[in-house]
Formats: sequence, C-alpha cells, structure tokens
Amino acid sequence: MPLATAAPSKTTCYQCELDCTFDVHYDSNNQVKKLIGPDCPRSQIQLEMQNHPERLLYPLQKVKTASGTRYQRISWDKALSITADALNTVKQKSGAESVAFFSGYTKEARSYLQRFTHLFGSPNYMTESGCCFTSAQVSEELTYGYHFKHASLMAAPETRCRLIWSTNPVHSVVPFDKHPIIEPKEGLKMIVVDPRRTETAERADLYLPIRPGTDGALALGIHHLLFENNWVDHTFLERWCHGVEAFKQYIKAFTPQRVADICQVPAEDIYTAAKWYGTSGPAQLVMSACSTTHHTNGFQNHRAMILLAAATGNVDIPGGNRFFFRNASPKSIDLYKETIAQLPPRIGHDKFPIWLKYVQEAQPMLLKRAIEGKESTQIRAMFALGINPIMWPNSNHLADALKKLDFFACVDFFHNPATQFADIVFPAATSLEREALITSTRCHYRGTVQYRRAITAPEGEARSDAQILLDLGCRLDMPEKFWHGDLQASIQEQAETLHPELWQDLQHKSEGIDLFGSVVMDETLNGQTEKVYEKKGFSTFSGKVEFDSDELRNAGYDGLPIYHEPAESPVSTPDIAKKYPLVLTSGGRSIAYVHSQQRKFKRLRDLDPSPRIQMHPKDAESRRIKNGQTVTISSPRGAIEMVAEVTDTMLSGAVHAYHGWGNANINELTDDQHLDPISGFPAFKSSLCQIILAESSI
Repeated sequence: MPLATAAPSKTTCYQCELDCTFDVHYDSNNQVKKLIGPDCPRSQIQLEMQNHPERLLYPLQKVKTASGTRYQRISWDKALSITADALNTVKQKSGAESVAFFSGYTKEARSYLQRFTHLFGSPNYMTESGCCFTSAQVSEELTYGYHFKHASLMAAPETRCRLIWSTNPVHSVVPFDKHPIIEPKEGLKMIVVDPRRTETAERADLYLPIRPGTDGALALGIHHLLFENNWVDHTFLERWCHGVEAFKQYIKAFTPQRVADICQVPAEDIYTAAKWYGTSGPAQLVMSACSTTHHTNGFQNHRAMILLAAATGNVDIPGGNRFFFRNASPKSIDLYKETIAQLPPRIGHDKFPIWLKYVQEAQPMLLKRAIEGKESTQIRAMFALGINPIMWPNSNHLADALKKLDFFACVDFFHNPATQFADIVFPAATSLEREALITSTRCHYRGTVQYRRAITAPEGEARSDAQILLDLGCRLDMPEKFWHGDLQASIQEQAETLHPELWQDLQHKSEGIDLFGSVVMDETLNGQTEKVYEKKGFSTFSGKVEFDSDELRNAGYDGLPIYHEPAESPVSTPDIAKKYPLVLTSGGRSIAYVHSQQRKFKRLRDLDPSPRIQMHPKDAESRRIKNGQTVTISSPRGAIEMVAEVTDTMLSGAVHAYHGWGNANINELTDDQHLDPISGFPAFKSSLCQIILAESSI
C-alpha cells in the first residue's frame, strides 16, 4: 500500500518526547511558514532550529593538523565507508561485542539501532534509559508483573487522595501549571513529598520536605502506620500478595519517630499522610519516571513506595494506580529475541542480572569501565545517536575514556561535548524533516498511534537517524536486512501488524488515532477493565504481588524492600560529610530545556539564562553567600561554578542543582562508584558537596 504524498497539514513536535500535535501552515511557495500547537516554550524553536547557524549540515571527519585537530567536510559516501571499515576492523580484531552502540535523544530510531547492533553481531546496545525510567519499570514488573501507572498524565475523577512524590509538572509537562494532576479539587486530599517546596508542593494540603535519598524509609514508615492502624485492605493482601508477614515484621522498626529522624520529616505529618492515604481512597501514587530511583538504594526504595498501593488495595481500580496495557503496536524490527541467544553476554550481565533480564540492553553506566577493560568485554569502538557525556556521573572520567576508543562516530544536530572526541560526525535531520511511525501508551486503556511525515526537506545534507542506519547497514553488506536502504519500506513492514484501515487512516491523520489497549480487546476478560488480575493474575515469580521477592533473593539480593542509607550521606559517610556537609540533589526540570538540549536558543536562555544551584537562606548565610552570586560547588570528584539561588523553598542542609549545562555540569560532581546494586543506576539525587563563594565573587 503506497504511503500518502499530499503535504501534511499536521506534524508532531519532538523537542521533548510527548509528540504533541501542531498544525502546519505553508506560504505560497509551499514552504513551512508557521506551526500552531500547545503553548510550550520549547516548541517555539522548531522552525528556528532548522536554520540555526551552528546546526550540523554535512558529514565531518576529524583530521590532525600542525596545531591539533579540526573537522573537515566530507561526502556521505566517504563518511559511511570510513565508519563501516572502522567498525569491521575492530570486529575482526577484537570481536563484534567490542563495539558498543548507544542512543540518547532522539529516541525514534532506537529499534533500527538495536537491529543494527545485533545484526552486526554485538550484544552491547545501550540507551539513556539505562539511567532513566527502566529502574522503576523493572521494579514494578518484578513486584506486580505489570508496568505500574505511577507517572500517568491523567487525573482520574474518582481519586480522593493523591500522593505526589518528587515530581513537578509545572516545569516538565504540558500544560505545566494547569496540569490536571496538580489541580486542587474539592474532596481530594493532595500530599507532596519533595526536598524542594515546588509549585506543586505549594498547592498541597500536606507537604513533606524529605532528605534526598531517604524515600524508602518514609514509605516503610507509612506502611508501619497503615498496618498498625488497620488502614490496609486485608482481603487483597491475603488473596493476592506474597511475603506480607515477613514484610510486616520488617517494618515494625520504622516507627514514626525513627523515620522522622532519618527523613527530617515531622512525625505527626508522617502520621497524617498515612491516615489520608489509607482512609481517603481511592488513593493514587504519582511519581516521575526516575526521581525516586536515582539513588544507591533507589530500586528497593521504589518497591517500598509502589507497595503502598497493594497494602491499601488501590491496585488497578478507578482513582487508584492502573496498569499499562499494550495498545496496537507496530511490528517489532529490533531482532532482539531472534538474535540475543546467539550473541555474547551483554555488559552488566554479571553485575545487574535482574535489570538485564527485564531490559533488552547493556548497562551504559558501565561504559567507562568497559572502555578501560575493567568489564567482561572491552569496548574499543562506538557508534552513537545523540550522545552527550554529561549524562554520566563523574562525567570527566567518561570523557577521558572516549578518547581511548579506536573509533568513535556519532550523529547529532549540533556539536556537543561528545562530538569533540568523534572521528566521524553525521548531521541529523530534525523531526520536521523526518518521518516516523510512533506509538505511545497513555491514559487508562487508550494509547495513540501516529504516522508523522516530513513537512520540509532536510537542510544541507542532514539525514534521519533511521536512514543513516539503513545506509550504514547496506554499506556493511547487509542490504536485504536493511530494506535496501528504503526507509518507507521499513515503515511499511512495521505497519504490517496494524489493521489495514487503521494504517490507511493514519496516513491522513497526522494528529494520530486513539486506540483501546489489549485489556479492552481481551475476550477472556468479558468486558472487565478493572482489577484484571482477578482474571489474569499477577505474572510475577510467585504469581502474586511481591512484598518479599524470591526472584530477587535467588539473584543474591534482599527479597524485602530493605532500606539502606545513601552510600554517601551525613549518616553513612560522616568523615566525608565533615568536608562536604551539604546533601546534593539534581535533575529538577526547567520549563526551558530537556536535559542538555535547547541551550543554543536565545528565547529559551532568556527564560533560564544561568546554571543555578538552589540553597536555603540558613546555608547561604553561614557561608556569606547572597542570591545571584557565583559560587563554587565541590565534591570528592571535583568542582564547578554555578549561580546561587537562595530560596526558602529548599530544604535546609540540602541543595539542588539544575543539570544539563555543558559549562557547569553538575554530573562532574556526582558519584560513579556506588551504583544501585540491582539496576546499576547512579545517585544523581543524593550525594555530598560543599559550596563556597567563587573567587570571582569575593
């Protein structure tokens, strides 16, 4: 079936990954004149990005000169040949597994990259999800057998208590301050847990300012009160849960006063939170994809938190926490299942076996060690889409490791800290210039399928990530595996699992089509769309909700969601805390940026012009620091400078740094040595630092 060819009237924005729909308006020459869609600052740069003076438009090769190195423009034919020859050389010398493949942003070509990785013969496909949502996802699937809808963007009308844990849609998700999940509503009690008194916390009926990294202790303390006061659902616990008695014994030690001492939250507020959550249902947990898992005990902390729903019976009911169910999906093209058994083990298989069992990737937080020959496979070459080393903890160490690669090629829109180490840099097409078949699972049992077509030709010689991979696959003598370089043929194959009428409609409805998920279409459920576990059960190790996990225990971990103090904290490392007494957390969102992206655009820099670190007035006063002054932040890993934002919205004794700034990269200070033992995630949100006035401010 041929693809539609008429000029699209709509497109989707990919300045984040929500794929919001925009109306496309053309001028008399059929050139895109303007885009109209949701009121979002980031979306306003879509057209500006097309012709940005710093945008990469042609393939580049790094060459040596008398004064160092420089990049010179080369042809696509030469760039592909150099890359293919270099990858093959490393493969022949050291094995295909010694080549790693990585995807950051954009995410749309990941299935192509994974296909390429495994057909090349390497198991070592990595993505930024190795420090993003996958820890939460795995902890949920292991505990419930389903992906737990903790980060839903929808506000259910039945909810009577909402426990929002360290997320602030006001700066992260359209429609920002009007987001329905944080709108006060009569008859609804809203509790917010966060070390910062955010705009969301300001709207709360109860605010719990928690010491970063102690979320597990607070969750266990709430459990203690739920069980002690009989605010639990005994029927659900007895019929559907495993290991409850052992869990009850463990949480006896988490009394309100002990938890208050650990978390720095008043004991009476912990009691109130537990009572509201346990007696005002239906109750809903709302968290971000990763804020609770960026700690050295994040996986188990997250388990303790999501088990609150099971303790109170708020599982898969209207107003509680529902499960994600598969909607109509394109045909898989990644070839993971078809190839992985024949490939060598992935990096991280010996350290994080549970995470690798559930996630079809290698663990990228081990990349530096792998390049240095300290893991099961030494990485000698890498091909990457949208990589930036400032994503890694102790980032300078990864940057140093990238220099040691025999070959490194990357794809991006602009130069960044990664491209300076690359032998070949490919120019990427923007979302306005590339087509993609997109599916996402959203609210309740509905999801969206979109087919976004290009609305303008690529600038210069830019190509889509997917097209680059097809071209490189053909150059490596695998044309039949890469649709002979025909991107539309690959999309057609992915559409084979969609109903023909749906596929036909998608080509003319760029805004996408809402679809019911598999739970609605499952005839065995006889129309039941809540408490589906009553028919399907829980696909966990025990067949029940896992308060105590034999699967974890068999892999050498604690089966219960045991609380451990952060590896670096005033409690666990008092000697380090003498020199670095402040708890450092990072990663709070800015409405202007998505991670390290978009900082080249003046209209966004005007909204958020400087790298900032937030600190409480008491901590600032004792250091003679005033709002707006430049400060030096140091940790056992190094030091950087930022601008002090002195604000009483920050918990005293803790500081928060905004991430993603190449000239003030907070991840130069974060710990890369103590990873979560189950997920491999770093402690982006709980380590130690000190702050003093920078010399320039004295």
